[in-house]
Amino acid sequence: MNGLDTLDYAIVLFYLAGMIAMGFWLVTKVHTFASFFVASRAMTTPLLICTLVSTYYGLDVTFGVSELSFSEGVVSWFVYSRPYYLAIVLASLLLVRRLKSAPFLSLPDVVEHHYGRAARVVAACASLLYNLPILAIMGMGVLFRITLGLSELEGYLLGAVIAASYTVMGGLWADALTDTVQFVLMCVTLAVALPFALQLTGNFQWMLANMDARYFAPAGGVSVAYLLALALTALSVFVEPALYQRIFSARDPRSVRNALLIGILLWAAYDWAVTVLGIAAAAAVRQGLLPADLAGREALIRIVLISLPVGLKGFFIAGVLSAAMSTVDSYLLLSSGNLVYDIYRPLFRPQMGEASLLRLTRAGIPVALVPCLLLAVYFERITDAWVFMSTLLTATIFVPMMAGLFLPGRRKPWEGIFSCALGMGSVLVFYLAVSLLGRIEGGSYVLTLTLFDRPWDLWREYSLFFALPLSALGFLLGSALGRANGNRS
Repeated sequence: MNGLDTLDYAIVLFYLAGMIAMGFWLVTKVHTFASFFVASRAMTTPLLICTLVSTYYGLDVTFGVSELSFSEGVVSWFVYSRPYYLAIVLASLLLVRRLKSAPFLSLPDVVEHHYGRAARVVAACASLLYNLPILAIMGMGVLFRITLGLSELEGYLLGAVIAASYTVMGGLWADALTDTVQFVLMCVTLAVALPFALQLTGNFQWMLANMDARYFAPAGGVSVAYLLALALTALSVFVEPALYQRIFSARDPRSVRNALLIGILLWAAYDWAVTVLGIAAAAAVRQGLLPADLAGREALIRIVLISLPVGLKGFFIAGVLSAAMSTVDSYLLLSSGNLVYDIYRPLFRPQMGEASLLRLTRAGIPVALVPCLLLAVYFERITDAWVFMSTLLTATIFVPMMAGLFLPGRRKPWEGIFSCALGMGSVLVFYLAVSLLGRIEGGSYVLTLTLFDRPWDLWREYSLFFALPLSALGFLLGSALGRANGNRS
């Protein structure tokens, strides 16, 4: 039983109808690609706060952080979340003014500016894989299975169709305005759910007295290497396509910088609430209030559904849906932009007109759903998909992007091509090798190698340890090749 009443369902349906109605209203107000993709570069600080916070805090965080805290405790906030806050502060101070000073529309635009078209296409492929809203689709599958009794695949399809419908119509304006509603819903409903769940499970006094102490240890008993590997995924902030899109859509640099700095406070509070709810779900399992075989990605939904009264459950489900929709719509728009604006246009139709670009980008949104649904079915855990996507993006684009923005002198095309290709290739090879030759342990894959007469465990999450140095090596090789070609000419 999901514990939902007719009133709860009515609230959820009203919310979904409102999101689609917003898209119909905006479809008549979008006439150019710039208005569709970067909201005519006119977004203000309040809109940017709402769209940034709700976009980053979709079901990947809502379910991913609660999944981690359910099994490991507060380490999910202290180690997995906090590095992102530091990265966001640095990005707001270092990136915003540099990026806003040029008329870019997407992250691959920046890569092409420094390294040329070939590097742009490789970067766009990595960005496309990262932008596919796999994590939010997975979360919606869980949500609709619990609340509506659908299969997870049916849940994936239902959620994707709803989010795609208003994004196709209104683009970033629809995304930003619906994100404003979603921002309020997701924050308020989570704040309401937290005290109910704590009251049900005996508050922190019961948890501290009766639960394993590792739940409240900042490092959680996890190895330093594993913690560092996960913390390194925060580097993805510096090449986050949604962040770049919001920078390019802002009215001025100050608007987006202020939005990021204010957003950190909201992100930290949201993370902490989700972390506590995951631990409360673990406490409910110990008390027999939830089944002993409860899956971690269901923890947050299950604890809230047994805690809240009728009516508030509907608002909470609407809030969770809003967290999913705010991510799906943003990243579907970016995925379609990668397909059409960043890959198809420069390779096949460089003189594409504005009307064709807008029409094809709209058409690309449902197309991007196909690989998204396939990968959602492939990954078993939300956190696995999260780590893979951020690792692939960081390994491919971080080194050449930072070099292009901050190193003096004109960059050479081979630097970007080699750096992007070696970074992306090393992640894919590492993941494939560990998955095929390793063993499953702790929900991940581990490959044990014997070197210097001792065993070394290589977790699948360690790929950035190898990929980032190889990407840097590729950059240096490309630089040497560029100099050699320059000397011959």
